Amino acid sequence: MDAEHVDEEEISTTAALLAEHEGADVSAMVQTHLSLLMAMPRRSRAKRVARRRRYCGSSVGRRAHKRRDFATGLQAIMQDYFGVGGAPPVYDERDFETRFPVPRAFFRRVYLAVKDEPFSKQRIIATGKLQAHPLKKVVAAFRVIAYGEVADRADEYVRLSRTVIAMSTRLLMAFIVERWGPTNLRQPNQEELDAIMDRNKERGMPGCIGSLGCCHWEWHQCPTGMAGAYQTRKDKRGIVIEAVCDEDLWIWHLFVGAPGSTSDINVIHQSSLYLDATGGRWPPRNRSYTINGRTRTLPYYLFDGIYPRFAFLISRTPSRPPRSRQRPTAFKRRSGSTWRACLASS
Repeated sequence: MDAEHVDEEEISTTAALLAEHEGADVSAMVQTHLSLLMAMPRRSRAKRVARRRRYCGSSVGRRAHKRRDFATGLQAIMQDYFGVGGAPPVYDERDFETRFPVPRAFFRRVYLAVKDEPFSKQRIIATGKLQAHPLKKVVAAFRVIAYGEVADRADEYVRLSRTVIAMSTRLLMAFIVERWGPTNLRQPNQEELDAIMDRNKERGMPGCIGSLGCCHWEWHQCPTGMAGAYQTRKDKRGIVIEAVCDEDLWIWHLFVGAPGSTSDINVIHQSSLYLDATGGRWPPRNRSYTINGRTRTLPYYLFDGIYPRFAFLISRTPSRPPRSRQRPTAFKRRSGSTWRACLASS
């Protein structure tokens, strides 16, 4: 009882003291505490800045600036792929599509759209010299995207540093996704869907809206901590890409990022295509068709036979007929009679 009485007295005394000093003293303490909390990040930031190596310009021991001839790189690109002074280019259209896995017209379209962007526009530096031409940045970015090579490998050809090539590649990919993603990487509208189904109907596949397929893409720079989850069946690191396209190679569905340890059978359960189909959101069922004597309203995708059996997936090859039991039975009968004849003769 005494201990409980003492505790109650201490609590009441503390409450009374707090009640007496709720004014300026408490406010000053809170303000001081907040100021200290706000000053701690500033102090730590100042220490990091102080430890950072300051720019010292040209000095002994620093790597010298590479005198890249920007005009030489631009002249080589023009002569090789576009022609100079009315002369035809060294490499024709077929070679261009081999080096850059896109037609020349598509490359020109991307270049004309990106050349006036801030990151690719040609500027004048403080010394009065022109920086790299936009064509060189686009060529370097396409080579990195096409071959998956490191950024500084194209330095000898396009005369650009590793930093500029890496930044150009990253910004070009972001620009392409932002510019043409809403136009191309989208679900077809009703008019486009009807046109796709009409063309497939003429080819003997009524109700088909595209082909579904998966491929494994090797991931060279996979982090070590994620190597187990992204290990493919070939003991390499990779991701699974699921895509849907029509006969015009319009890829309007792309699901990228599934771990390489997953197969085509179970990767579809992670795809938005499966979730939309099972949720009734896509594809629309406002058009009926007849296939194998049965009338359906749910369009389907063609696949190669390895996917699970769903109503919106139809294999392009018919299922194998069941094996006949006559041949194994006849074979066993003949084998048995031969075996008995051998025993009788022995």
